[in-house]
Amino acid sequence: MSDARLSSLDTLRLSQSLSHNDAQSTPLDSQSNRPSASKTESKTDHFGFLEVQSGTDPVVEQVPQLLHVLAAHLAFPASIVAIHGLQGHREKTWTTEDGDLWLRDLLRTDIPNARVLLYGYDADTRSRECVSTQTMRRHAEKLAQALSRVRKDARRPIIFVAHDLGGIILKWALVICHNESLTSKSGLRDVVVSTHGILFFGTPHSGLENTNILEGINLLASVYMETTDNIIKDLRSNSAELENIQSLYVAASEKINSIFFYAEYATSGIGNRGDLVSGFPITNT
Repeated sequence: MSDARLSSLDTLRLSQSLSHNDAQSTPLDSQSNRPSASKTESKTDHFGFLEVQSGTDPVVEQVPQLLHVLAAHLAFPASIVAIHGLQGHREKTWTTEDGDLWLRDLLRTDIPNARVLLYGYDADTRSRECVSTQTMRRHAEKLAQALSRVRKDARRPIIFVAHDLGGIILKWALVICHNESLTSKSGLRDVVVSTHGILFFGTPHSGLENTNILEGINLLASVYMETTDNIIKDLRSNSAELENIQSLYVAASEKINSIFFYAEYATSGIGNRGDLVSGFPITNT
């Protein structure tokens, strides 16, 4: 595994932007990706599949999958898959305050033929609607299965963009794919073989500090909304779950290039530089 360390003011701003968007609850209009005037949709509406062709007006088609295809340009030999973090949202995590979904709107200029997919899952620890009781392992299984189903070419390279908890879920998913039998026809093994690179944005590989604060917030919020501490408990600093994931991931990621983005200035509760790159060889650049 090769690794590069990137830290700059721009990285800090991007990390803050991602965290800000993960905390937003304002719904987006399904056609324009702009904030909607009223919240009439369910959050489960964003666990579906959406495909938009470049150069034409967006054509929305819902199919029962857990991946969100924003642009399918098969001339570029790679797929870019983005996975949001804790309290995140399939689209809003990657949307600017001006309403631009940069993984689609900006990448379209630089790599116009890339296929871009956003993965949506229930990462809420509190919600007025409902919360998932599923574990990180179960979320990872669903991600692995969804990837194997959505791929049109088993040889097509994959580049992942993972924020926060999304990086942990991704590592689990790649371990699951790596452990699949070589003779299996499920397509899971092809996913990890095709993974060429991962960009980790603020992923707490060694866990979060002060998870008791998050649990306290959930306790207060439980008076008027649904809450769960399932994932928070597994994200405690140096938890057995995280150590297990990391030890298994080492073998699965031997040929995967990884880049770790983290803020130069510490964010309360997130941990320090070591927590965000722990378990990986570091090359200063």
